[in-house]
Order: sequence, then structure tokens, then C-alpha cells
Amino acid sequence: MKHLHKRLISLLMVFVMGFSFSMNAFAVDENDKQAKEQEIDALEQEKEEQNAALEGMQIDKANTEAEIEALDVELNALQVKIDDTNAKLAEVQANLEQTKKDLEAAREKEKQQYETLKVRIKVMYEKGDTGYLEILFASKDIASLLNSTEYISKISDYDNNLLQNLQETRMQIEELEKQLEEQQAELESLKAELESQQAELQVLLDEKASYIMSLNQSIAYTEEYIAELEDSIAREEEALAEIQYAIQQAAIEAQKQAQQQASSGGSSSGGSSSYVPDVSGASKPAYGSWVWPSDATYLTDTFGYQAWRGGLHNGIDIGASYGDPIYAAASGTVWIAGWSNSAGNWVVIDHGGGVLSVYMHASALYVSAGQYVSAGQSIAATGNTGYSFGAHLHFGIMVGSSGGYDGYWVDPLGYVSP
Repeated sequence: MKHLHKRLISLLMVFVMGFSFSMNAFAVDENDKQAKEQEIDALEQEKEEQNAALEGMQIDKANTEAEIEALDVELNALQVKIDDTNAKLAEVQANLEQTKKDLEAAREKEKQQYETLKVRIKVMYEKGDTGYLEILFASKDIASLLNSTEYISKISDYDNNLLQNLQETRMQIEELEKQLEEQQAELESLKAELESQQAELQVLLDEKASYIMSLNQSIAYTEEYIAELEDSIAREEEALAEIQYAIQQAAIEAQKQAQQQASSGGSSSGGSSSYVPDVSGASKPAYGSWVWPSDATYLTDTFGYQAWRGGLHNGIDIGASYGDPIYAAASGTVWIAGWSNSAGNWVVIDHGGGVLSVYMHASALYVSAGQYVSAGQSIAATGNTGYSFGAHLHFGIMVGSSGGYDGYWVDPLGYVSP
């Protein structure tokens, strides 16, 4: 009994001295580590924001492409209308040219008929009928000549027919002049419509080309910026890994010094802080599909955004003692059972449906990848490995996994309770 008591005192001294030495040895490195972690968190947050912006632009591009397809249909319909207008315009122009020819012919015919009439009157005058000459001189134009009842009463049937033809020709001329004016007006209207349609088509084409160019430039810029952020994150993570290695080396050296001092202090047991009780056979009754993953119930940290971390704490910290059993919170298949620089010894269990449970900082692991475990089964022992300051269990739950570590974190207290 006394021997066991001395062994426990020796182990306690080693742990306290080792922890004290390690804290003094790498205090500066720990500050650097926290600064790097905050920088990485800020870069990751900026990357997420840019990815969200990129996704929005890609959605906008897809919607714009759909709009462009609709515009293409509209543009095709507009082009058909323009082609039809051009055909009508050509037809009107052809009719206009023919009308001009007809009008010129009618005027020439009118001139010839008028000359014939004058010859006829001259002949009648030479025969002694002076009435024709008086009427001719008194008439200002053909219209007044035709309206002269006195003239009409003196002409013969032949003269009447001749003048009747002249009157019909004049009416034809007036009708052709009217038709010409209408055709000219129609031609101008068609030209204006065609120019308007061409302008509308050009505006649509310019807007489409300009927006696509702007959108592609924004997407290219954002993708380039994201790539730069990823390069920066990789460099910062490399620097963080160097700091972590320095911290681990300092902790190992401090632990060795503490063990040497404990040994020189007269301990007969030669105890070591790496001693882990065997709790692989421990179990916890499961009264439902989920159980609390520890015998301890005190929370040393909660889930959510924390200013001092500069980001999200993606789980809860349970204040279990070193070597206490860690239980599977629900039945499932072990996906990861190994080492991580940040998580230390850790276990990830896939429960199906995209739900994962995560257990970090263990001192020992009792399961392996691919193994099926039941709710309440002991899978590891509580420890202080990875990024940890004091023994505890970091427990997290991820949902929305598609077969990898690609889901999103949720508050574990939504699934389990002490």
C-alpha cells in the first residue's frame, strides 16, 4: 500500500514538473501557434466568403445563359421579321419605280392629247368657227376649258370623245400622284421600322456580350483570388506545423527533464506520466441510440464561435481525467483511428446518413478503422495529445458528410446530454 502511495506521488510530481517545464519552454511558441491559427481561420473564412461569392456568380452565369437562350429565340424571331420587312421594302421600291414610269407616261399622253386638241381647234378656226378660238384663249387651263359649257355645246361627238379621253387621262394622273404619295409614306414608315428593329437587335447583342464578358472577368478574378488564398493557407499551415513540431519537441524535452528530476528525487517506482490505465473493457449502458461519451459530465468549453479562438469551436470539451474511458456515442463503423497533429490520437465514427462523431486528444486507442462499434463501447482513453492543454475529451458531431470529412459541425448537445 505504501509502495502504491509512493508511486502515485511520483507520477503526480512528474506530471506537475513536466507540465511546468513545458509551459515555460514553449510559451513563446504557443503564442505564435495561436497567432498562426487565427491567421489561418481568417484566411479560411475569407476563402469561404469568396467561394460563396463564386457560387453566386456561377449561378448568375447559369441563369444568364438561360436568359441568353431565350434572347436567341427572340433575336431569331426578330431577324425573320426584319427579313420580311426587307422583302416588303423591296416590293414597295419596285412599285414606286413602276409608278414613276406610269406617271411619266400619263403626263406624256396628256401633253399629246392637248396638242391634238389644239390642232383640232386650229382646223375649226380656219374653217370659220371663231368660237373655238375665243374659248381657247379665255381658258386658263385644261380644267377650265373642259368646264366650259359653251365649248361643250359646240364640239362634235368626235371632239367630245377626244376630250373625254383627255379627262380620263387627267384623272388617272391624279390617282397615280395620290398613289405615289401613299407609297412614299409607306416606304418611309417601313424604313423607320427597319432601322428601329436593327437598333433593338444591336442593343440586345451589345448587352449580352458586355454582361457575359463582365461576368467571366469576375469569375476569373475570384477563382484567382481563391487560389491565392489557398496558397496563403498552405504556407501558414506549413509554418504552423513547424511551430507545432517545436512545441512537441519542447514538451518531450521538458518531460524527459521532469522524469530525470523525479527519478533523482528518490522515487522507487520510476513512474511515468505516459502511463495509461487499461479501460478497453469498459462499457456504458445505452438507453437510446445516443449516449454520453464519458463518465465525466463537466464541460470545460462549449460549442460555437469564440472570439479568443478567432473562429468556431467545433465541439464540446468534457473535463474527464487522464485515462478515463471514452465511449462510442452511437453505433457505427470506425472511419478513422489514428494520429493527427491537431487532434492527437483521435477516432471518427460513421453512423450513416452523413452523421459522424469525433473524439480527440486520447491517450490510447482501442479500436481500428473499419471496425464496427456499439453505442457505449469503450473506444479510447482520455488524454492530452495534439493541441491540448490538460487532459480532456473534445467531442464533436458532423452532419451532411458525403463519405468524407466534408460536412458541417453542429452542437453535440443536440444529440447527447450528460
